[in-house]
Amino acid sequence: MQQPDNSLPPPTGLVLKYVLLGTGTQNYTCTVPGSTAAPGTTGALATLYDLGTKLSSDPLAKWKINTLSGLTLSMSSYPQVLGLFLSASGYNNILGKHFFSSAGVPTFALENVQTNPFPQVNGKKNATMTAPADSCPGKTNEGAVPWLQLIDAGGSCGGINTVYRLETAGGSAPATCAGITTTTFEVAYAAQYWIYGPA
Repeated sequence: MQQPDNSLPPPTGLVLKYVLLGTGTQNYTCTVPGSTAAPGTTGALATLYDLGTKLSSDPLAKWKINTLSGLTLSMSSYPQVLGLFLSASGYNNILGKHFFSSAGVPTFALENVQTNPFPQVNGKKNATMTAPADSCPGKTNEGAVPWLQLIDAGGSCGGINTVYRLETAGGSAPATCAGITTTTFEVAYAAQYWIYGPA
């Protein structure tokens, strides 16, 4: 499987281990709700579904990849509908979760993979690019969060150490806290996580 076209550094010397669909929220803060200050971020929380196993044998994979995040986001308000779609497509196997640790480290814990230890990347952002103009802009037209390359921040295990966030849909914060009435808020998003490790 080939990554969607992007300007991020290539995964030189690494092997693709997983392609995952993440669906959840990007999480933000407003110290002074309603102000003109820009929101802060507290990271993200997402469930990670296995895309790669099914897509690796699908001759139509390269045409499906760029539609899956937007479709998932559009159905995320209706969990039953999303569940039926993922099940019917063969993407319903949950491998783990994406979250930020108490130290603010973006973490990808594939706790449902039956290895010891289970695969986990503790990442740090190494490169970023603006999401392509044709990316799904989100439920309220907020815009798609950037595409990223994350590398090992220390302590990654289970044979993986690099994550690419690609094919993002939604999730961006507003420019300011104007109109925000709480100190914390969430924006729904979906993305694909292409996870690599040494051969």
